[in-house]
Amino acid sequence: MAPNRPTVRSWRGRGFLVAVLVAVMALFTAQGTAWAAAPDFATHVDYAVGGAPTDVLVADFDEDGFDDQATVDSDDDTLSVLLGNGDGTFDTKVTYAIGDYPDGIQLGDFNEDGDIDLVTADTLDNTVSILLGNGDGTFDARVAYGTATWPYKVATDDFDEDGNADLAVTAFDGGAVSILLGNGDGTFDTTVDYGTGTNPYGVAAADFDEDANVDLIVSNFGSDTVSVLLGNGDGTFDTKVDYATGPLPNQAVVGDFDVDGNVDVAVANLDDASLSVLLGNGDGTLDTKVDYTTGIAPFSLAVADLDGDSALDLMTGDSIDNTVSVLPGNGNGTFATKVAFAVDEGPFGVAVGEFNEDTRPDVTSASYAEDSVSVLLNTTTP
Repeated sequence: MAPNRPTVRSWRGRGFLVAVLVAVMALFTAQGTAWAAAPDFATHVDYAVGGAPTDVLVADFDEDGFDDQATVDSDDDTLSVLLGNGDGTFDTKVTYAIGDYPDGIQLGDFNEDGDIDLVTADTLDNTVSILLGNGDGTFDARVAYGTATWPYKVATDDFDEDGNADLAVTAFDGGAVSILLGNGDGTFDTTVDYGTGTNPYGVAAADFDEDANVDLIVSNFGSDTVSVLLGNGDGTFDTKVDYATGPLPNQAVVGDFDVDGNVDVAVANLDDASLSVLLGNGDGTLDTKVDYTTGIAPFSLAVADLDGDSALDLMTGDSIDNTVSVLPGNGNGTFATKVAFAVDEGPFGVAVGEFNEDTRPDVTSASYAEDSVSVLLNTTTP
């Protein structure tokens, strides 16, 4: 039986990880002096991937200094890797077999060899696939680990503070987030599950209560909430606390949107053409949501400083409008009116990278209906 998937067809080593995040945030918080204009992008250029891609991730898989892309392809049960050339173009995809109906993808250094590894959430297999990277853009065959029912998205961090990368995986039909602690050699312990709201979808890791332990935020597609699960630093988590969002929340991201030093949350609301922003108080609690208009049916969300003003911006993949909506941040926790940029049909995933080496963050979206990624090169006026 196929999952009641929330699609356009059915509405209603920690040191390694820190190094990656530092590099990413250096890109995302950009370039020192504010640029002169709001974010702008060239017309999208499309590259073929596997069938019905549901998510996209950007990193330098072959360690040549250029950003690459990887998608999970739900029709083909594959992972597509497109190596970047540093000029905004990408090589032809190379595919790797993963589990049945993959939906989420994340990176880490699971065997602590300094190379980027990948993990995918394979919905109909009730597994995650681990693909160890070789540092040259290629990956070993997958090794699967069990999760709760219908895994959708995955986050990586060091939950038990042993220096090894661990996994948190949302289980859409299981009403839980599955925790798999890493052993540092590319293997993982048996899953331990923690309750969430109904139909958990997105997940992100951050320190919401500033106790130096990693916490989780989970978006609950079936209960219109996000759940905060505070971490204890030993790989266990406290009982969830829920906060209201818009209808059908899916992807969740974290960042400091009001520059107060506390972690804030944003979540895309599939059924409301909106995203909800919940500002953090630094004690593990979140303020009441404030909603902002996006394109129709936002099914993905990413955060970066796209216009070089040192304020984080938000972008959604709008799966009915076939656009990426950019909401420029004001640096005080509020966001300006969206600006929409056309992409290929059915953008189910969105991510940020620096594809043509001009220091401006670019955007890519995974187009479910066209088996492609759409690359938007940043043309914002310096």
